Amino acid sequence: METTATTRSGIRWLPALFAFAAFVALGVLLAYAVSQARGGGGPKLEPAHDFTVPLYTGGPGSFTMSEHRGHTVLLNFWASWCAPCRAEFPVLQAAADKYKDQNLVVVGVAINDSEDEARLFLEQQNTTFLAGHDLTGQVALAYTITGLPATFFITPDGRIYKKWLGQIDETRLTTFIEELLKS
Repeated sequence: METTATTRSGIRWLPALFAFAAFVALGVLLAYAVSQARGGGGPKLEPAHDFTVPLYTGGPGSFTMSEHRGHTVLLNFWASWCAPCRAEFPVLQAAADKYKDQNLVVVGVAINDSEDEARLFLEQQNTTFLAGHDLTGQVALAYTITGLPATFFITPDGRIYKKWLGQIDETRLTTFIEELLKS
């Protein structure tokens, strides 16, 4: 009889133990997901997707990611109607100017925007770095863009080093660029 009572008492705690373990596991997964979404968690090694977009600024013709192997690439997704994108653009332009002689290619890709609005925005921002337009939405799908702005830091061998979702400030942008240029 004593064994049965002890066994039942131990079994009573089993659901609580499983619930606690599930709660801890969920917390760890949530912390990891937030860390990854905000650019933490160390270097990313996924290959950057190849794409081609027509250019509006920075040069004639188009931008093709694979043609920039050997260069560090800062890839930024934006839209003219996006307030954080508007606030972030001067920081991107300053980085393009500062690092232009250090093998950094800055390219902005407009998504979910009209061609006229995208061009007007670039003109208003006095943009000189490479900037084009994902007219079909395929580039945004390939990079799994879920919000704007979104910035990818890509190594010279074509791998994603970091991804930042949301507006990036000058200090953080400079830190990520410096890390990438040193790697």
